[in-house]
Amino acid sequence: MSCPLCNSCKDSHTHLFFACAYLRRLWERLKEVAKLDDVSYVWGEVISGIVNKSASNRIWSIIQRLVFGAVVYFIWQERNFRVVQLSSRVVKGLFYVIFDTVRLRLMGLKIIKVSPNVREAALIWNFPLNLSSEGSKLI
Repeated sequence: MSCPLCNSCKDSHTHLFFACAYLRRLWERLKEVAKLDDVSYVWGEVISGIVNKSASNRIWSIIQRLVFGAVVYFIWQERNFRVVQLSSRVVKGLFYVIFDTVRLRLMGLKIIKVSPNVREAALIWNFPLNLSSEGSKLI
């Protein structure tokens, strides 16, 4: 069976996650907005790159983990849509689904300190700065 996303290679996890041309175009856009420029396109290296980044409450660490989780979830969903429902989304459409999903999660954060990184993330991801001393702690 060929890959339902690009229709050019054999369908496999290795191909689907970051070797597929469809996903490469999507991942390239998401890497830019998540500051994941140093992360590869090879599945094992992507996993290592994400795992080896410190998991902290800093804004870019949170965004990177959210983006990675959303990519895995929505790529698998897109694959299943194409196989089962015979429906599909273009890369740009799926990019905005992932972007909005991450953005909505970011909107729920309670930010206690507005650093230059937080301001930059708020600008790129278009979320308001909800300042609070309660809720999800973000520094």
